[in-house]
Amino acid sequence: MIALSTPQSEVAPSHATQINSSNIKQVAQQSGDYDGRELISDPELSRRFFLLHAKFPVVFVPFIKELKKLGPEAYDILLNMKTFMQNLPRGFRDYDVSPDDPQDIYLLSDLCLYAPREEDGEGGFYARKGHHGRIIPNESNTFCVQWRYEYDGWSFLGRVLEHAARISPTDFIVEEIVSLISTTLRSLENYAAMDMLESLCTKLRLEDDVINIIGNVLTNAMQRKNVNVSVAAIDFFTALIPVLPHKVWEFLSNSNLLDRNGQGGMAPFILSSVEIISGDYRFTLAVIEMVNVLVKDAVIGKFSTLVEPEVRTNVLLQFGRHLTNIYESFFYWKYENLSHRLDIAISISDLFSSLLLAVYGIDEATDGIHKINGVLVPASQHMLDRFLASDGKNLRCIQPIIGSIEASTRSLEALTADPELLNRNYEWIEAALIFAEKLTRVRTLVKRVPSQLERRLFGLAPVLTQLFVRENVLRFRIMKLLNSMVDSEWGHTEAPSLLAHLGPGSSVMFVNVLNKALESKRDMNTQNEIARFASVVFSTKQQGLSILLLTGKELGTDSGEEKKDREAAASLVQALEKKAEQFEELPVELSVNILECIALAQNSRATAVFESKKNRDFLTKIFEILNHGTGGRISGLESTDTIIRFCFNALLAARAVQLCAVQLHKSVRGSAESKSIVDYFVKSDNLGKLADTAFQIQGYRASLHGNLHRNFDKKWPMAKLIRFQKTSISQKQYGPSYKYDLEMMDDIFSIDPIWIGYRSEIVRANLNLSLIDAQSHLCQAWWLLIAALLEHAESDSKLLKALEQIAIQCLQINLDEGIMAPLFVPIVNDRSQLAFVITQMLHSISTASGGKQLFDFAKILSLAWAFISSVDVDFPQALTDRNTETYRPLLRILLVCIRALKGKKADSSLSQIISGILENIVSKSFMILGPDALEAFDESRSQHDAQVLNESAEDMLLVTSLLRDCLNIDGVLYCSV
Repeated sequence: MIALSTPQSEVAPSHATQINSSNIKQVAQQSGDYDGRELISDPELSRRFFLLHAKFPVVFVPFIKELKKLGPEAYDILLNMKTFMQNLPRGFRDYDVSPDDPQDIYLLSDLCLYAPREEDGEGGFYARKGHHGRIIPNESNTFCVQWRYEYDGWSFLGRVLEHAARISPTDFIVEEIVSLISTTLRSLENYAAMDMLESLCTKLRLEDDVINIIGNVLTNAMQRKNVNVSVAAIDFFTALIPVLPHKVWEFLSNSNLLDRNGQGGMAPFILSSVEIISGDYRFTLAVIEMVNVLVKDAVIGKFSTLVEPEVRTNVLLQFGRHLTNIYESFFYWKYENLSHRLDIAISISDLFSSLLLAVYGIDEATDGIHKINGVLVPASQHMLDRFLASDGKNLRCIQPIIGSIEASTRSLEALTADPELLNRNYEWIEAALIFAEKLTRVRTLVKRVPSQLERRLFGLAPVLTQLFVRENVLRFRIMKLLNSMVDSEWGHTEAPSLLAHLGPGSSVMFVNVLNKALESKRDMNTQNEIARFASVVFSTKQQGLSILLLTGKELGTDSGEEKKDREAAASLVQALEKKAEQFEELPVELSVNILECIALAQNSRATAVFESKKNRDFLTKIFEILNHGTGGRISGLESTDTIIRFCFNALLAARAVQLCAVQLHKSVRGSAESKSIVDYFVKSDNLGKLADTAFQIQGYRASLHGNLHRNFDKKWPMAKLIRFQKTSISQKQYGPSYKYDLEMMDDIFSIDPIWIGYRSEIVRANLNLSLIDAQSHLCQAWWLLIAALLEHAESDSKLLKALEQIAIQCLQINLDEGIMAPLFVPIVNDRSQLAFVITQMLHSISTASGGKQLFDFAKILSLAWAFISSVDVDFPQALTDRNTETYRPLLRILLVCIRALKGKKADSSLSQIISGILENIVSKSFMILGPDALEAFDESRSQHDAQVLNESAEDMLLVTSLLRDCLNIDGVLYCSV
């Protein structure tokens, strides 16, 4: 047998390119070999592919390049190769010619088509005796034959790669084979990808595999500074991560790609010695892409036992350091291709943003590497240390963020000759804005001291304003960033004034452009962020900016033309009120955000120098929203769309009620404005009808949540469900991923077949929690409204009776529903507190009228007693646990009602209640609180009557008053005896 050497080179020799195509077609027709032609619609391209397929492997690289274009079909084509073209070795005569066709030959002995390894004699490809082939005429003196030979082309490529990598690891044939493997891996399902990798290894040594070979190729290519082959190898490992991640982590942990033991790494070496000099950064971009996929795998493969967490942690930390170093200096490099600069900027910014979200978007209560995505924590902490430095020693890290925003003030029109480059530049600015926003929010979340980045961002406020004016496509992200800036916590340090940094000219322009943006009927996302931004401003210490947004004017004593220059056309609040009047045409979420902003604004008008005109039309629109209601009763079993619609309607109603409460609280008693609000709720009986659904929480599915938590925590004890609750850096949206981060859980658990069932339950739980949250906001809004109505109720008997019924209703709901889950505790406490406030006011009015105003204090007393003595409150345990917000309002209701009933003879019902109070409230309070309270009283006397009473002492005073008043009820002593 005569052995062949390696395949022909990429550029086929003349005799290969001058092969008679008609003969090739004839052979193909006989063998039925039309693979791939049907995949290509263009006739010329189809013919080219057909010819290259037939000439393989004489014409090697061109066929490989064509296969890369076919995606998953390339796998099947190479797997089922039916012909093998060969230049017969000189002197080979061991064949005969068919008597029927002089161009048809068959072998008289075995023929080696590809040589085996010298060391073990394995790995060869052979055409056995009797195989038929067809002589292909050509213009050279060589004898070219297309053998009808069926073989696994992937196995053949693996053997060629092994041989080529040994004799010339940086050859273009190596690059093309590795590139084809990577391209095909990405296009296949995992099972097919595994089969392909196995095929590549069938002709290799038993102790070797294609992964090790390509790993050695990468090492040799980096050492020889061959960027093309290095990029191809990095791409292979990136494509391999979803298929065999443990192999990639193992390779990276042992490779010299990154710094090991302080010896540096090949990735920084290639960057500094090759790329920065040439201005070509394809290798660095390939590394960034690989890290991006590694981060995703670190999340997905959390429960994999094939990779030690320490391996992932160390690899990602090293990559994190490398990419951080790149980020702080790439701005200053030479570039042959400007797109590489933008690609580096965008890809690293996006990667860092996703890293922050993966680490800090969930599991807030857990620290360090014990978080759900703990393997990412060291890398993320290194990043925070660099980007959120509080001193000004090293600002190079943040310079790309700052520089991208500063550069945006210069016109981008110079780039319009290349639209793709222009779009990428916009993407870079957007990526920088997103990254800056994430850093700002994470800094507040983890309670780090304010950073230089944030101070620099405040300094860029005028630039951000100009960018907002010029670039519509960036407005949403600019508002998100401004929102995070004013919403951040500055602790004991005074927060920077956004108004001061904007300056007189930019500040007024800013308000005007915000007003203009609200006029649009498109870009509702930006309008949502404008409303949220204004809400945050009115809720924080940005007082100067609050006044500007409220009035359209800056504080000052300017006059004349200068004053006009510092006034906006209208205040932002007026623009929002005008927008809210179109609520029927707006997305309900936008209406909700606008109304919330207006309520906060109106609540802050006491501190504003200027008052805007009263808008009666706007108040009419608010009443219209209340008339729409929430959509009636709901069980929690409805469709997703129905539940989400109910949630937003309830939230919209809550904001409308909140606005009425603020207006009522600020208006003068008896004024036209207060009278219109009181009349709407009282004379039309709206108070009773609307409050009926406002204080009752509908649709809670206790069994759903109980079973889900129990089963989920049993299935994944190391990743309990509560740890997947979203943090403040993730904006919660009513729907399937409201509270538990469904997207993150999909990433982590989707490889487990049982996840599908759990997923549907988590969707239901998120929808149900959305429902409860929306109703709790409605309940809180009504609390504010009732408190405001109390100020106008003294002389309105109808309103007083309505308020009495609401107090009774609140206590009755608490008694009927109990505390269904811990999340209901604040709602229950609010109802009890509201009942107390109403009861106290009713008692004051009754006392002032000399008893002429009659209220059903006995009914209120019986309900309060029934609830405080229930298992839901568990009064002795509540005392022990110091759940003061639960039991104190009830104790105060008991005290007020007992006082109101003073002078009346106790009937059997009242006697039983008082007996129960003395036995179960008073006696147990003295027993549980007595020692601690006495110690507090003694301490108070020792400090010369200074009021330093603790909670126990305060509760004892309350209980002692209750005891005294109970004993003053006529007939109590007799009943007690």
